[in-house]
Amino acid sequence: MSWLGERREATGRLTGRHVLGMLGAFFFVMFAANVALIYFALHTLHGSELENPYDASQAYNRRILEARAQDERGWTANVMTRAEGQGERVMVEFRDRTGAPISDLQVTARFEHPFDAAKDRQTSLSSDGLDYEGVASPIATGRWTLVIEANRGLERLFRSENKLAVADTAPN
Repeated sequence: MSWLGERREATGRLTGRHVLGMLGAFFFVMFAANVALIYFALHTLHGSELENPYDASQAYNRRILEARAQDERGWTANVMTRAEGQGERVMVEFRDRTGAPISDLQVTARFEHPFDAAKDRQTSLSSDGLDYEGVASPIATGRWTLVIEANRGLERLFRSENKLAVADTAPN
């Protein structure tokens, strides 16, 4: 049993340099992962903002009834927007089932930012007898929801939500 007294030398020794390298690699991977997560958190869509989710859920059935009543009216709305020097112009043409213009409405247009309500812009649209038109404050580039609401008195008769993307139109 000569092997009991012999001492073999290990070929893969763990040294201080190896430990330092492993710690450095570990922290580099953690740093890179954090940088990637921060980048994607700041450069992707952030979701929706609700002031009170409970109240929103309770209003759900009312919104379904309003949507059914709107569908039964058979109204259509042609919505157009364009950037102007002083803001964003919104033009809406309301038509009934027969294609006749609908008058005597109080119409509002609201540009809603996906996650920052402080950036929302709203304007009232005035009628020239046929169509409705107004100008909202300038909006930034990015994704927006354009909400058009038409009321007669206190009753909301029409609501539409239109997703749109605003591109940078500055000259190069």
